[in-house]
Amino acid sequence: MANYNGQSFWVLFLFFNICSVTCFYRSKNSGNTYQENNPDVLLNSFQLIQKYNYYGEEHFVVTKNGYQLKIFRIPKKGPPVLLVHGIGDSSDSWLVLGPQHSLAYLLADTGFDVWLFNARGNRYSKTHIKTLSRRLYWDFSYEEIGSEDMPATIDYILSKTRHSKLTYIGFSQGTTVFFVMCSMLPEYNSLINYAILLAPVAWTKNIKYPFIDFFSRNLNDLISFDKKEKIYEVFPFNKNLNIYHSSVCKVNSPFKLLCQLELYLNFGLKTFTNLLPDRLPVITSHIPAGSSSKTFFHFIQGYGTKRFQRYDYGKEKNREVYASSLPPEYNVSLITIPMTLFVSEVDWFSDTNDVEILRNRLKTVDKYVVINESLQFTHLEFVYGSRVNTIINKPVINILKTLTNI
Repeated sequence: MANYNGQSFWVLFLFFNICSVTCFYRSKNSGNTYQENNPDVLLNSFQLIQKYNYYGEEHFVVTKNGYQLKIFRIPKKGPPVLLVHGIGDSSDSWLVLGPQHSLAYLLADTGFDVWLFNARGNRYSKTHIKTLSRRLYWDFSYEEIGSEDMPATIDYILSKTRHSKLTYIGFSQGTTVFFVMCSMLPEYNSLINYAILLAPVAWTKNIKYPFIDFFSRNLNDLISFDKKEKIYEVFPFNKNLNIYHSSVCKVNSPFKLLCQLELYLNFGLKTFTNLLPDRLPVITSHIPAGSSSKTFFHFIQGYGTKRFQRYDYGKEKNREVYASSLPPEYNVSLITIPMTLFVSEVDWFSDTNDVEILRNRLKTVDKYVVINESLQFTHLEFVYGSRVNTIINKPVINILKTLTNI
C-alpha cells in the first residue's frame, strides 16, 4: 500500500476544496439552470418515489433510547424487504439512479414490499425525543446503529406488515450493522429469512484506501481534536454544498477532472463512465448525508487492531464498559441467517482477503459471488454503477424470486 504522509493528504484536501468553492460560486452566479436540467437533484427520497409514479409512505421509528428515525416505504403485496444504506449515506442511495437502475424501484416492480432504512444522524434521522447536547446525541458508532436502530426498525416493519420475517439487503456499513445486530442480539436471527450483503465490511485489516495509514497512525490525535473542537458530526447533508458538489460532476463541467479525482482518491474509481454520467450529478447532490465522527473512528480502529471488535475507549474506560481492557470481538458465528455475499476483487473497502476471514467464521453462507478484477467494479458501483443491473440487481432479484416464488 502506498505510504501517504499527512502533508500530501492536506495538500490534496485543500486543492479539491478550494477548486470546489470556486465552482460553487460560479454555479451560484449562473442561476438555476443546473437544477432545471436535472430536476432530481434536490428531491428527497419521498419525492423521488412519488415523481416516478410509485406510491410512497413515510414512517417514524423510535429506538429504545429515544432516537427518531424516518424510514420510507413503497408498499406492495409481496413480502417485506429492508434496504440498508452505507456509511454517510441514506435511503436516497437506493433511488437516485431512477426506476431503470435503482434497486428499490426494481424490487417494487417485482412485487416486493420495499422499506428504506435511515440510520441515526443522517439527513432524515436527526431528531430525538429528548433535548440532548450535541455531544450526547452524536455519541454513537455503527454499534448503536446495529444494536438499537436496526432492531427497532425490524420490529416496526414486522408489526406494520404482520409478517413474521423480512429479507435484509445491506450495502457496506449496511452489512456491518447486520453483523453487529445478529451477533449482539441473536434473537433477531429468527426474524430475517435471508440476507443479501453487498460489499460486506467486518474485518478491515486489508483496506486499500490510500489515506487509511495516515488516519490510523493519527487516530488518537483525531479523536482528541474532535472532542476539543466539539465536532462530533461529520459530512452532514448540506443543500448548498451538495449543489456545488453536483456542479463539479456535471458532464460538461470545466471542473469535471476534480470530480474524477475525488472519486478515484476516495473510492478507487478509474473509469468515469462506470457511473451513469447523466445521473452522477443527482448522486452527488444527495451525498454525503451525514454521520458521526465516532462511526468513522470505529472503522479506523478495526484497521489498526486487525479485529472486528466493539469500540475501543482505551484500557481504563474499556474496563468500565466491558469489564475488560480489550474490547470484545463481535461473534459472527452466532449468525444463523442464510445469506449471499457479493464482493469485488478491486473494492478498496470490502477487500476479498478480509471477506474471506468473515466467510470462514460464518456458518450459513449460501452463495458467495466474486466480481472479477477485469471488470474494475469498485465500491460505489454496488449501488451507483452503470452496470449495476447486470452485476447486482438482476442476480439479487433472481435470488429473492427463488426464495419467495413471486
